[in-house]
Amino acid sequence: MSTNDSRPSSQPPFWDERYAANEHLFGTAPNAFVASQAHRIPKDSDVLELAAGEGRTLAWLAKERGATCTAMDFSQTALATAEQWAREYDLPVETVQADVRSWTPDRQWDAVIVTFLQLLPDERPDLYHTIRRCLRPGGLVIGEWFRPDHLTGNYDRLGPSTADRMVPVDEVRAAFADDEILRCESADVTLEEGPLLRGEAAVVRLVARRGSRAIVHNEAQS
Repeated sequence: MSTNDSRPSSQPPFWDERYAANEHLFGTAPNAFVASQAHRIPKDSDVLELAAGEGRTLAWLAKERGATCTAMDFSQTALATAEQWAREYDLPVETVQADVRSWTPDRQWDAVIVTFLQLLPDERPDLYHTIRRCLRPGGLVIGEWFRPDHLTGNYDRLGPSTADRMVPVDEVRAAFADDEILRCESADVTLEEGPLLRGEAAVVRLVARRGSRAIVHNEAQS
């Protein structure tokens, strides 16, 4: 798994400083897309979030869905906030400090969440493999990424500054072709996720159920 990106934004110290300098860098509300799809996650499920930051989405899932949650991130400063919320609100949220690019899971979960994780093209195949490896049979993945159109369309300047950090919808569909794809789509959205992710954006959204066959449903957006 490639971990050779030397840019500061790919290293834990960069994000430790940003989380320390800003109160709730990505807000306190859950990711809006995950919240809209949370009805698909059965009550009392075991949920993992990769690159969870301060754990805002998991805290919401623990409250609203009774989920038992695992927050994985390489920023200890961000995870300290997740741990503080868990203590203050008596939430079943545990934390794992690790880099998703080199982390090897030793168990499986009922659902995996990943939102706006910015990896390079040679790193993303391992991410998709990790997601599928983390899921129990029938488990659910909910994901959201910026897509390359964001840099060329009439969108606000937020998120990654280069296209190699953005994910084409065809790449996501191919990565989960052996699973039951419930939604895999390009979407133009208004983000309100803290001071860093606020404005008009081009994204790709995924909901898929871990399986061994490629089954695509053309669901209406909801």
